[in-house]
Amino acid sequence: MPYNKVKPSIVQHYHIGYNEFLRRASQDNSIFKDIRTILFILKATGLLPIYEEVSSYEIGPPTKPNVYYSFFIRGFVQALTIFNLYNLVTPGAAQLFYSYSDTDNVNKWIEILLCMLAHWATVVICARNSKSFLKIINEILKVDEDVFEQFGTTLENKCGFLLKFIVGICICQWYLMVLQVLAAKGPLTVNSYIFIVFYAVQNSMSTIFIVFTAALLRIVKMRFAHLNTILKGYTYTKQRKLRRFLRCGRNAHSMDLEWMDFAEDSLFTYRMHNKLLRIYRSINDCCSLILVTYMGYAFYTITTTTYNLFVQITTQSPTSLNVLQTCFAWLAMHTCVLALLSRSCGQATDEANGTSQVLSRVYNKSKDLKNIVDKFLTKSIKQEVQFTAYGFFVIDNSTLFKIFSAVTTYLVILIQFKQLEDSKLEDDSV
Repeated sequence: MPYNKVKPSIVQHYHIGYNEFLRRASQDNSIFKDIRTILFILKATGLLPIYEEVSSYEIGPPTKPNVYYSFFIRGFVQALTIFNLYNLVTPGAAQLFYSYSDTDNVNKWIEILLCMLAHWATVVICARNSKSFLKIINEILKVDEDVFEQFGTTLENKCGFLLKFIVGICICQWYLMVLQVLAAKGPLTVNSYIFIVFYAVQNSMSTIFIVFTAALLRIVKMRFAHLNTILKGYTYTKQRKLRRFLRCGRNAHSMDLEWMDFAEDSLFTYRMHNKLLRIYRSINDCCSLILVTYMGYAFYTITTTTYNLFVQITTQSPTSLNVLQTCFAWLAMHTCVLALLSRSCGQATDEANGTSQVLSRVYNKSKDLKNIVDKFLTKSIKQEVQFTAYGFFVIDNSTLFKIFSAVTTYLVILIQFKQLEDSKLEDDSV
C-alpha cells in the first residue's frame, strides 16, 4: 500500500530547502526518460518484451502482437546463429581471419564460438526471464512512487553514460567490420558478408545487454544512496551542525518532534531498503548466467587480442596496421564495458552495505529508537549483500584487476605455445 504523504522533517528541510522541495516534486518521476534508448534497442531485438506503459510508475505486460514479434525475432536470431556456425566450419571461413600460425587459428575459432555462446545464452535467458525483468522495473517504479509520496522527492538515475556507451559500441563494431572486410583474403562470398555482419550484431547485443545490467545497478545504487542520505541527517555530526543552524528558538519539544520524525523516517527507510535488496538480488538472479558467459568471452577476447599485439611487436615481418587497429578496438570496447560493470556492481553493493554503517552513527537518547536501530543492525549482519556471476565469483571494483591478472597468466601460456611452434618449424626446416 502507498504511504501517506507527510510533512518533511526539520532535517530534510535543512538539506533540500522549501523551494527546492517544490521544484523537485513537480518533476515527472520516471526512469523511462533516462534509459529509453537502450530499452528500445533491447525490445526491438527481442531481448526484452515490448511492454505497455500504464503510467509513470507502472508498466503492463505486452500485447499478443508484441509477444509474437518477440518470438519471431528470437527465432530469426537463433536461426542466423546456426547459419553462422555452419559458415564457421566451411572451408571459405579461413579467408576471414588473418593469423600467423595454427595456434592463432585455434584461438580465433574459440573466440568466435564463445561469442556465439554468449549471445545465445543472452537471448535464451532473456526470453525465459522476460516476466522477471518487467517485475524488476515495476518494483523500481514502486519504490520511486513511495519515496515521492513520503518525502515529495523525485529520485535521480544518473544514467547519462548509456548513450555514450551505445554509440561507442556501434562505432567500434562498424569499424571492426570494415577492417575485417579489408583484411579478407580474396573476394568475399555472400555467406561471408552475412557472417561478418551477424557476428558484429552478436557482439553488439551481448555487450549492450551488459551495459543495461550496469544501468539497472546504477539505478538501484542511487536509491540506496538516497535512503542513506536521509539517515545521515540523524547522525551525531549532522545533529550538531543542525543545532548550530537552528539553535535560536528551539526547545526540548522541538527535539522530541524531530526524533518522532526519525522513528517514522527510519521505519520507511527500512522497508524501502528491504525492497531494494530484493530488486538487487532479482537483477543478480536474472543476469548472473549471462554475466558468466559474457565475461568468459570478454576475458578470452582480451587475452587473444593482447597476444596478437605481442606477436605484432615481436615478429620480424612488417607490422600490419589493420591488425593493430583491430586489436585496439577490441581492447577498448571490452575493457570499458567490464570497467563499467565492475564499477556499477561495486557502487550498488557499497551503498547497500553502507546503510548499517550510517545507522551505527545515529545519535539519540531514546531507548525505543535505539531498539529500532539495533533490530535493523542485527538483521543486516545476517544479510550477505554481494553481486556474483552465478556464484562463481563476486563482481565488484576489484574484478577488472583480477581479470587482467588472469589475462597475464594465460598470455604467458600462449606465448610459450607460440615459441614451441616456432622452434618446431625451425627444426623441420633444418
